[in-house]
Amino acid sequence: MSQRLEPQTVVDGRYTIERRLGSGGMADVYLATDLQLGRPVALKVLYPRFAEDPEFVERFRREASAAAGLQHQHVVAVYDRGEWGETYYIAMEYLEGRSLKQLILEHAPMDPADATGYAIQILRAARFAHRRGVIHRDLKPHNVIVDEEGVATVTDFGIARAGASDMTQTGSIMGTAQYLSPEQARGDAVSLQSDLYSIGIVLYEMLAGRVPFEGDSAVAIALKQVGEAPVPPSAYNAAVSPALEAVVLRALEKDPAARYADADEFIAALEAADMAPTAVV
Repeated sequence: MSQRLEPQTVVDGRYTIERRLGSGGMADVYLATDLQLGRPVALKVLYPRFAEDPEFVERFRREASAAAGLQHQHVVAVYDRGEWGETYYIAMEYLEGRSLKQLILEHAPMDPADATGYAIQILRAARFAHRRGVIHRDLKPHNVIVDEEGVATVTDFGIARAGASDMTQTGSIMGTAQYLSPEQARGDAVSLQSDLYSIGIVLYEMLAGRVPFEGDSAVAIALKQVGEAPVPPSAYNAAVSPALEAVVLRALEKDPAARYADADEFIAALEAADMAPTAVV
């Protein structure tokens, strides 16, 4: 179990805890104040059970360092990482807004133009990271923050590798399994196409108001990711055009080689589908 930090706790002599923002599969996240720079940060504090695993900690450090090198409009900035007491932390940019998952729960099935717009922003973040050798591995709407202007920003880039989507882990794995690529579900090698599959699932959920594969356990969902074809999203949202549906279904191909080659190709396909249905409104 995690040991929750109380407000006003000072982490590593620098970060004053204000309140807990939420929990993930491997850490609690707090709103904190950086006493050195006087700015708010999102402080991710590793659960003790992970901090006791030297191999995990080394991956966590390495991936946090990789993520710290990603400076992009649609990627949450990583400011700092360190060791405190018997655990480890990462200090990240704090963003006002709601998770894309919250927006989906409130507004899905979404207007195709809105869903496409969010997907393109996520793909731009993925493109930037992929070009720098960083694969997210756990893209899902819970990891996307949307502000009042509709700007989407992806969190946890590079950090997910430390908590590799291990189907034996508890916590957030049930939710993660719904967005997991077939090759991840099988334990095969992960590539940038794995991220594109997950973004395809997020796009499907925005359009359909539901994920394509559900089940009673993470393993049951993973088996469907590997072996079942998704119901076309137009079955749940008549506003989805044939062109857009084709884009979504290609992103969800079981074979990574049958998906888009990269985020650029995925973006181009979405933009073309947006232009396809109607010339004049």
